Amino acid sequence: MLPVSDIAVETSDKCRDGWLILHSGGGAHGPMVAWVPDGNGRGNHIMTKASRVIIVGAGPTGLSAAILLRQRGHDPVVLDRRPSLKGYPAAHVANTRTMEIMAEMGVGERIWNEGDTTALSSRVVWVESMAGREYGVLPIQGAAQDARGPLSRFRSVNIAQTHMEQILHERLIELGGSVRFGHRVTDARDTATGAEVTVEEGGETQVLDCDWLLGCDGAGSTVRRSVGIEMDGPPSIARFMTIYFHADIDRFREGRRALLYWIGGAEVRGVFISFDEAGRTWAMLVPIGDAKIEDFTDKDATAIINKAIGTFDVPVELDAVSSWNMSAQVATRYREGHVLLAGDACHRFPPTGGLGMNTGIQDAHNLVWKLDAVMAGRAAPSLLDSYQQERRPIAQRNTDQSVKNLMKMAAIDEALGVPTLAPIAPDAGKGPIRIHDDAVLGIDGDSAEAKARRAAVQAAVDDQAEHFAQGAGIDLGFAYAEGVLVADGSAPPSSAPTEYRPDAHPGARLPFSSADGGFATSTLGHVAPDAITLFAQGDQWQAVADEAAQAGFPVVLRRFGPGGLDLGPRAGELLGIGPRGAVAVRPDGHVLWRDAEGRSPETLTDAVRLCTGAA
Repeated sequence: MLPVSDIAVETSDKCRDGWLILHSGGGAHGPMVAWVPDGNGRGNHIMTKASRVIIVGAGPTGLSAAILLRQRGHDPVVLDRRPSLKGYPAAHVANTRTMEIMAEMGVGERIWNEGDTTALSSRVVWVESMAGREYGVLPIQGAAQDARGPLSRFRSVNIAQTHMEQILHERLIELGGSVRFGHRVTDARDTATGAEVTVEEGGETQVLDCDWLLGCDGAGSTVRRSVGIEMDGPPSIARFMTIYFHADIDRFREGRRALLYWIGGAEVRGVFISFDEAGRTWAMLVPIGDAKIEDFTDKDATAIINKAIGTFDVPVELDAVSSWNMSAQVATRYREGHVLLAGDACHRFPPTGGLGMNTGIQDAHNLVWKLDAVMAGRAAPSLLDSYQQERRPIAQRNTDQSVKNLMKMAAIDEALGVPTLAPIAPDAGKGPIRIHDDAVLGIDGDSAEAKARRAAVQAAVDDQAEHFAQGAGIDLGFAYAEGVLVADGSAPPSSAPTEYRPDAHPGARLPFSSADGGFATSTLGHVAPDAITLFAQGDQWQAVADEAAQAGFPVVLRRFGPGGLDLGPRAGELLGIGPRGAVAVRPDGHVLWRDAEGRSPETLTDAVRLCTGAA
C-alpha cells in the first residue's frame, strides 16, 4: 500500500458512496486506494484495486482458474478464508477430461504419478462390514478404462482433493502467483465499472476493487448470496456426517481391494473411501438425518467406525468430523454483471457420480479463455454470456445423473432389507458387533429365500454400472448445444452416460488423436490457449485462416498429414473430415466449426466472429 502522502488525489468525478478514490498515477489499472473519512478526517476502511481479476476460493476450481489466467499473462488475486490449504478432502476422483485440463496446466503427469490409478481399475464392494460378509461386487473401470486408452492419454485418477489442491497451489507459485490465506470475504457487489469485495483479515477490513470477480467459494458461496443469485432445486436431500480417520485395515481388503466399500450392516450403514493405496487414511460417510454433529462425541464416532470395520480390536485415530447437506441445486444464473460463479458456488450435486469437482474445474476451463479474450481486447464482454449458456445445461445434466445414481442405490438397500438413507444414531456404535448373523438379514444359507435374497442383491449391484463405471459418455461426450459454435447439420453425440464415439461435432470436445499416445503430441496438445486452432490437411487453409483472423480473433493453422504434424493415422477420421476438410477449435478444446469436405471455407470468418462476442 502506498503512503497517502505519495498519492496524487483526483477529486473530480471520483467520489461515490462516501468513498474518496485516489490514484497513484499507475494508469487505469494501477494501484488504487480509498478511504471513508470519519469526523476527524481519518479513514476507517481501505479500498485497493488489487488486480483486474479477483478469485474468491482456493479450492480446485479457484486454483485452476488462477493457473489458467496466469498462463495467459494475467495476475489474479486469490483470496481464501482458510489459514492454509490444510483441510479434509471432499472429492477424490479426477476424471479423464479433468486430467486433460490438468495436462494443459502443467500438472497432468504429476497427478497421474502421485494419484492412485490401481483402485480405479478394480471394483466397488458392498459388505456387511470390512471384516464381515460380502454382499455384492461391481467390477469397474477395468474394461471401460482400458478401452479409454485410445480416447485419451489419461484415465481417471483416485486422488484426495487436498492432495490435488497442494499440487495446484505449488503450480500457481511456480507461475509467480500466490494465495492470500486468512482473507474472509464478507460481501461482494457488482458495480458500473467492475466489482468489489469486502474482506476481513487480521481484524482489519478492506474493500478490494477489480474488473472481474470470480466466485469459486463453494456451496455456501458468499459471493453468490451477496449478488442475489438464487439456487434452483432441493437444498437438502439428506444430511451426512463425514468421519476422517486413520486405521490399519488393509488386511480386510485382501482379495477385495476396491475404490469404495459400501457398509450395509443392520446396525451401521455408510461408505468407506480410501485415500491411499496403503489403506490407512479413510473417510466414512454416514447419514445422520436431523441429528446435530455435536450429538456425536469422539467416542461415538470411533465406535461407529469400529462397528463398520467389524471389530473393536483395530485402533482408530480420529482426524476430524464434519457434517454437510446432500443437495441437488444449480444456480439460476452464472453471471451478475462483472461477477461470475464457478464450481460448487453455482452447482451442488450428490456425490454419487464423482462429478462435482470435475464439473467445477471444467467450468473454469470454459470461462478463462473467454475472460482472457475480453481482457485482452479480442472480445466484447457479451462473450461471457455464453459461459452460462454452455455450462449451466452441463451442470443440470450432472445434477440429474447424480440424483439418478442415488435413487438407484436404494434398490440395494431394498434387496438387503435395510432402510435407505436411514439416519445413524449417536449410540449406533454401542453394543456387541454382529457379523455373519443370518438372523439379521437372512442372506446366508442354502434356503430358497436366502438364495433369492442374494440374487436380488447382486442384480441390484449390477444395475449400478452406469454410476460407478465412470462412463466415457458423461466424462468425454458432453457437447454444448448452444453458445460459441456453428452447427454443421450433423447428428449430435449420444447423451447416454456410458456411450462415447469420438466426433468433432461442433460444441463437443475435440477427439484425441496422437501418433505416440502422448498428450503434448496429440490434437488436444496442439490447441492454442489464446487463438482459434484450425486443423486441416491442405495448404489452402492458411489463406482461409488469415482471412478469418481479420474478424478480430487470432487463428492458427495446424496442418497434419504428409508434410505436416503426425497426429496418428486416424486423425482425419476421428475429426470427421476428408482430405480437404477442416475443424476449428476454441482455446478450451471444444469444436467451434467444421467443414467436413471443405465446401464452405468462407463460413469460418463468421464462426471466428462469434469468439469476439458478436451476435
